[in-house]
Order: sequence, then structure tokens, then C-alpha cells
Amino acid sequence: MVEAANEEVFTDPATRPNYLTGVISHGVTLNAPFDITHTGFSATSLGPVSRSKSGIEATAPPYLLEALPLVPRFNATTYSTLDILQIQLEKLAVNAFCNPLCALSDAKNKFLFTIPDTRRALLTEISRVIQASPELRRIPGTSERFSVDKLETTVNGIIHANMETICSMVVDLRRGQKTEILFINGYWCRRGKEVGVPTPINDGLVRRILEKQGDMELANEY
Repeated sequence: MVEAANEEVFTDPATRPNYLTGVISHGVTLNAPFDITHTGFSATSLGPVSRSKSGIEATAPPYLLEALPLVPRFNATTYSTLDILQIQLEKLAVNAFCNPLCALSDAKNKFLFTIPDTRRALLTEISRVIQASPELRRIPGTSERFSVDKLETTVNGIIHANMETICSMVVDLRRGQKTEILFINGYWCRRGKEVGVPTPINDGLVRRILEKQGDMELANEY
């Protein structure tokens, strides 16, 4: 989404603002636009976004990173650029498995336990992309944290805790709305090209979801 904001909104690097990013684990239900019910208390992870792919720390104003953790309901913690990036990648790996596969089967999360071979193959692809990312190579423990086995453990734990949950992408397709597939599996496709790692499984999932939501021309690009 940062890339999209840069390309479509803040096109001039000289005047582009610094970004903050967050990973929210709280449970929420969207009842209607601007009508959200907080259904499960969890945590919020916050951090600055690097201004380049080198992973160099952004010089973002610290006010929000200091203020938001003071709100008890948020249960927020501030992290460095590289730490928040790793937290984002873990969640993105989970979403890349859960969302499109549940959406294509119109199923709850518990369906995912019936396709272990697909899970392993997809997470292997994602692990290879992460391991090839230059900004993470110098970070101790990255190889273990993003190994296929560790990613499977992370994914299985989250699915087990949310077996009856219906993914947002399932709801989007049911409502005939556009999904976030280009920001989930589409990210792994783009990043794979950047680091020279093929992503045929992610490519296929993006294509099938785009076809489902009626974006046939865009689907042909994958």
C-alpha cells in the first residue's frame, strides 16, 4: 500500500511525508462504513516505514509512536523499522494463505486444515522470497524466524485460534466487492520478481481471485 500511495498520491519524493505502519491483531467486525464493533482485545504493533528498500530507519516524527501506546484500548507497542517489517511479513504470510483459499472455497478458516500440502507449498514460496530480501539478510535470526517450519507453526496457531472466523476476502466476494488480493498475495508476486524468486502459487491465487471479482484484464497479467 505504501508503493500505491507513492505512485498515486505522494508522487514527489522531495515532498513525500514519512509513513507510520501498524499491524493490528484486535478482532473487529465491520457492520457498515464507519461502523465497527471491537470484538476481541489483542495488540497493536507500530513502527516507522523505511524511505528506501535498504531498510534505513525513517526519521519520522515520534509523536504518534509515543502517544498511541499510551491509549490502553490499543495495547500498542512501538518497534523499529526492521522489527515492524518482520511483524508485517509474518501477518502477510498468514493472510496470503488464509484469505484467498478460504475465499475461493467460500469457507471458514477451519477449511484450511484440510489442505496441508497447499499450505506447505505456498509458505515455502513465501519463505524463499523473504530469505532473498536483502534488507533482512543482516538481521540475526531471520533465517529461523522465516523458515518454512516456523511459518507453518505461526499460521497453524492463528488458524486454530480462529477456526470459526470468516476471512474478510470471503465477505468481499460474497458482497461483490473488490478484494485486497493485490496487497496480499500480489505483494509476494511483486517482491518475488524484485529478488528473483518465482512465485507461481501466489500468481495463480491472484489470478483466480481477480477473475472471481471480475477483473479479467488485470487477471491476465498474472
